[in-house]
Amino acid sequence: MFMNDSLMRRVDDYKNTAEHNDKLHAEFSQLTQSIPFLAQHRKHIETYNLGFGDSAFHYMWYLLVQHLTKYFPQPSLLEIGVFKGQVISLWSLIAAQLALEISVTGISPLKGNPQPKSLWLYRLKAFTNPKFYQDSRSGNFYADEDYYSIISNLFTTFKLNLSDIRIIKGYSNSLPVINSIKNEKFCLIYIDGDHSYKGVVEDLKNYSNLLENNGLLVMDDASYYLPGRTFWKGHKTVSRACEIIPKLGLINILNIGHNRIYKKLNF
Repeated sequence: MFMNDSLMRRVDDYKNTAEHNDKLHAEFSQLTQSIPFLAQHRKHIETYNLGFGDSAFHYMWYLLVQHLTKYFPQPSLLEIGVFKGQVISLWSLIAAQLALEISVTGISPLKGNPQPKSLWLYRLKAFTNPKFYQDSRSGNFYADEDYYSIISNLFTTFKLNLSDIRIIKGYSNSLPVINSIKNEKFCLIYIDGDHSYKGVVEDLKNYSNLLENNGLLVMDDASYYLPGRTFWKGHKTVSRACEIIPKLGLINILNIGHNRIYKKLNF
């Protein structure tokens, strides 16, 4: 079935209803399992706690990477919020398996943001520090680990070359990071960084202008207000921030679970 599938077919058929969103999420989950290298990668991610998201997203990326290579010569993909490398390794794996040429850039501080181990201290900070409280509500806490080594091991496991990937170390809202790519263009930008409302809005304003015409923006954890009953819908803060996206010249063309896909209009 998936041999004749395409992103554009899914976009043409899409209806933003609870029934269709639930059906699509279930179908994409099944299709991930039907493609051995996607299923193997997803199983590895889940087994070793190397990322979040749903199995359905693996098939979503399978369609997206193929779509980009049909419409752009050697498309450039950017991920904001690499974490442990699930998505950049998946993009690379899809390209390798299908003999496609892509260029991948990731932005990450390559370090954690751990929450206090003491429940008393956690509650005190949550009560007295508004930013700490928002970070807690938005899922912005991550353990201190050697993220570069984790990413490197993941690439090695799937016989991929991490040296082919450009990783920009730092936070996406820092001026050095923004300035390092401000003159570049990307065919796809995936935003999965700071999940606070302010952080998401900053990422959208700082990076959406780097999209090529007809390029795609994918927002993670962004379906809080969408109809559907069988999938996790993400964070309210991220979803609310996405309300500014139409003003940035993009339209929502497809939603898979808590991932929302937008296309930049060709003016």
